[in-house]
Amino acid sequence: MDVLVWTIAHRGLEARVAEDGEIDGDPELVEVLRRRMREPVLVYRRGTVQGSDAIELQPGDRRYVVARVRLLCDGASEFEVTGCEWR
Repeated sequence: MDVLVWTIAHRGLEARVAEDGEIDGDPELVEVLRRRMREPVLVYRRGTVQGSDAIELQPGDRRYVVARVRLLCDGASEFEVTGCEWR
């Protein structure tokens, strides 16, 4: 089965985060991402509309990595998705 992999840039460093949770790349950024990828994520059943039924995703949930990358790299963040590919 193919796995989706995002390339994430932060302060001139790059790392890759796979939807199965694997992280590789610059060691400094990998450590930062590993810490961030352990944080719970709150998503909403109807998109990102607060007030709708909320779901708290934890690491290990098959939807967690996708939600975490999406929220980690939102427009107001220092993290940026610079690539996405199948592995």
